[in-house]
Amino acid sequence: MEWIYELLEKIENFITTHIWVAPLFSVLLPFIEAIIPSLPLTAIIALNITVLSTAYGASIGTVLAIVLSTLGSFLGMFLIFIIIRKTLSKKFIKKVEANDHGKWFINVVEKGNTGLMLTILSNPLLPSSILNYAISLTNIKPKKYIFLTLTSRLIIILFLVFLGSIFDIQSKPLNILWVMLTYSGIILLYSLLIKYRSRFRNQKDEN
Repeated sequence: MEWIYELLEKIENFITTHIWVAPLFSVLLPFIEAIIPSLPLTAIIALNITVLSTAYGASIGTVLAIVLSTLGSFLGMFLIFIIIRKTLSKKFIKKVEANDHGKWFINVVEKGNTGLMLTILSNPLLPSSILNYAISLTNIKPKKYIFLTLTSRLIIILFLVFLGSIFDIQSKPLNILWVMLTYSGIILLYSLLIKYRSRFRNQKDEN
């Protein structure tokens, strides 16, 4: 992985000396990461924030980094979705269904559980590219796919920007444990809220 970080450092130096290409690379790098799962999204987001903050100031640069990173990541995942759906879906669906985890995820998608799907796709600790490959094999409608993917990418990138800066996971990788605990707490609160709303709705219907 060292060569990847060295490459990102060279790209950052290039962008710094040619600042007009900063918005282009801020879309392009997350786009490539969505296609190649091994690339570190955290480092890419940090790079985007650094170069865009240099170009446009801290506040505007951070907002642009979030928007452009989300756009690039979504476009990369959507491209994979289109390619797989048009070419490989019928060939690989049986292989995915043969795996217990793959079959479970496909069942979640097929049943249309939007809340659960969004929770899974918004987890920054799960391999989003692999999840995207799996969801591309299903019969999910493009409009729903766009909503889920765009929303989940925005959530993940917001998560990495704000919690990443708080816990400094770029220079202290072990702090990812704190990020994981925070995310788990958010999901727990969300689950309790959904459960409470469901119970309140049932009581209202009974009355």
